[in-house]
Amino acid sequence: MNKLDIDIDLHTDFDIFDARQSQNSWALARNLRRDAPVSRIHDGFVYVARYEDCRTVFRDQETYSNAGGLRPTGTLVPLEDSSVGELVAPMHAPVRKLATVASQGGNVAKRASPFARQTADELLDGIVKHRKAELMGEFSLPLTNRVIAWLLGVPIQDAAKLSQWGEEIMLSTLTVTNETERGVGYKEAFPEFTEYLESLIKERIGTKGPDDTVKRIVKAGLEGAELTVPLIRMVLMNLVLGGTATTRDLLGNLLLEVLTNPELHAKLRDQRELVPAAVEESLRLSPPVLYLIRTCVKPTQLGGIDIKPGERVVIGIASANRDEEVFPDAESFRIDRVKPAGHLSFGVGQHFCVGAPLARTEAVELLNAFLDRFEPGEIRLIPGFELEWMPMPYMLGPKRLDVDLI
Repeated sequence: MNKLDIDIDLHTDFDIFDARQSQNSWALARNLRRDAPVSRIHDGFVYVARYEDCRTVFRDQETYSNAGGLRPTGTLVPLEDSSVGELVAPMHAPVRKLATVASQGGNVAKRASPFARQTADELLDGIVKHRKAELMGEFSLPLTNRVIAWLLGVPIQDAAKLSQWGEEIMLSTLTVTNETERGVGYKEAFPEFTEYLESLIKERIGTKGPDDTVKRIVKAGLEGAELTVPLIRMVLMNLVLGGTATTRDLLGNLLLEVLTNPELHAKLRDQRELVPAAVEESLRLSPPVLYLIRTCVKPTQLGGIDIKPGERVVIGIASANRDEEVFPDAESFRIDRVKPAGHLSFGVGQHFCVGAPLARTEAVELLNAFLDRFEPGEIRLIPGFELEWMPMPYMLGPKRLDVDLI
């Protein structure tokens, strides 16, 4: 057990914006589910630990608003710098529709499957040739960003730039405060990335050609408002960052589980029908997004706790996914669960992640390629490997996965 898990006080010390705490709070979460399923923690945030209570917050949009997203209380962000997940009415529904069209329209996930598999095989060719690799930087991240480049219809060679920009953004203060030392918002803080996307949009709007992501967005239009280039850029930015961060971490967590569990590796290699179950169990046990935040907009009560308007409510996804009342043997990686309850890693209801089908496709193709290429024990984490998480407090994914071939 991590010492940090023991030292966090239930009601005052747990700081969700401290990655050292949020990424190492499994023991705390067990205690909260048992003793204080809805409780006030550091800075007055209301933390929700149990599965059913988290589903309630996800679904009750009249009481719990997206406003503020994952940012500290009081941080105001213009539309073009927002994430889809922090938008509220009247803009949430029409912008979410655009994001859905972009990430799912034209049967994208199914069409992406052979490209993702081919890409995974090509990346593994290089790993086998060199007999060692860092799987996050040489497998997981390039796969996700080549798929994003394919989705945007840009040269695959541009995937490296997308990857670099995405990593820089996710490791910066922009995602929390909407500013860095370079300036406020994407246009000032990351002008090269902004210019790249806006140039792409202007080019696609003015040309004829086959269906692509930008054309699908333009064709769909924006209900009740003008569809501007900055708004289209905002939708594309969400797609790129989702691939860079959450899908990268999904793939990394999945690879970590297989690398550290030879029995699981062998079972999946022999029974490929279990691969989708392994993807879902990885999402449940090691969710790329540890929590989301809502803002209470009217007086309510949850778990016996009164919550006032303006209070920030933390949906403890990682805790809910390990709720013992919902998932038997909840702390274990199990691919033999019979009709398990749905995990909360992609959200619930109207806020379900629009990129989920594509992320699942990438995970299945990556894992099948990995299983085809390596027998259990043939590839391993290097001796003395020490796991570090990416330093983002609301996310969970390996910083590195250094491996060699035996």
